[in-house]
Amino acid sequence: MGQRVGPLFAYGSYDDGTTGAVPVEWTSSDPAVVAIGADDFAEGVGAGMAVLTGTFESFAVELEFTVEDPNPRSTRDRPDDVSGLQVHFVYAVPSDREDLDRDRFGEIENSVTALQSWLQDRTGQRLRVDTYQGQVDVSFLRLSFTHQEGDGFGAFLMEHLMQESSRLAVRGDKVLGFYYEGRAIGVCGSAWFQRGGAHYIDCVGSPRVGVDEATFGAAEATMVHELFHVFGAVPQCAPNEGRGFHVIDEPTDLMYAGEGRVELLPDEREYQVDVGRNDYYGHGRSDCVDISRSRFLEPAPGAGSGAVEVRLSAGDWPLRCELEH
Repeated sequence: MGQRVGPLFAYGSYDDGTTGAVPVEWTSSDPAVVAIGADDFAEGVGAGMAVLTGTFESFAVELEFTVEDPNPRSTRDRPDDVSGLQVHFVYAVPSDREDLDRDRFGEIENSVTALQSWLQDRTGQRLRVDTYQGQVDVSFLRLSFTHQEGDGFGAFLMEHLMQESSRLAVRGDKVLGFYYEGRAIGVCGSAWFQRGGAHYIDCVGSPRVGVDEATFGAAEATMVHELFHVFGAVPQCAPNEGRGFHVIDEPTDLMYAGEGRVELLPDEREYQVDVGRNDYYGHGRSDCVDISRSRFLEPAPGAGSGAVEVRLSAGDWPLRCELEH
């Protein structure tokens, strides 16, 4: 589903023994399953079966198409593969915004896979992600408020997302990671300590999510950044904490929110987790939060052997976010 095939065409055999393309008119027996565009491309828009018929004068040809839904949508938290603390991801769409099916077409699962690879490469750990039958369990949430209303909520948008998520019937001790199809004034994401974090997809100029399983872009960086806030970063006891639970010492740090922007080309940006290991990750102090000990993280198999491509467009850094306690 979501794939396009074409352009569709047909060849005809003439009385003189020659063959050639003929101007065929295509129709679908069920446009809700397979739609025919003006460019004669067939697009799978719904699960099911449809017959495409091409007609030319008194001749006709039929093609049978079966459209499958590789990622059936769920509006509730599905049964867990494993128990315990986990991160459950949600695709949230305002009431008046187009549903881009990012959960059904695998974009969010790609995004989660890419950020997991990045975390493994940088820390040797990964998130304890909620899965169902071996795949990332992503819930769909159609919101009751409009995009304009959400924009106006600003830093309080996260509170409204958490309120509406009650309809998902999320099981167990889970925090939520929202991919929100919209924006909020002045921020790219928000976090609510020990409850959930959100990436606002329209924050960046090119709202791309889950380009593939290896690309760690702005969406993935924002999601990890906000989830780290959820886990307790950056604590006020950290030597380089500032600007509201961020670090202010190293511009390439994932949790950086210092003055100015880092003017680097995308391929020059190598973002790190707690440069110096002295603020929020891996410092080992008992008197200050160290999120490497978070129960929402676990050792990654084959830690340290992964590679991930980093693609952030100019101006995407530092991330702008709000933290709610």
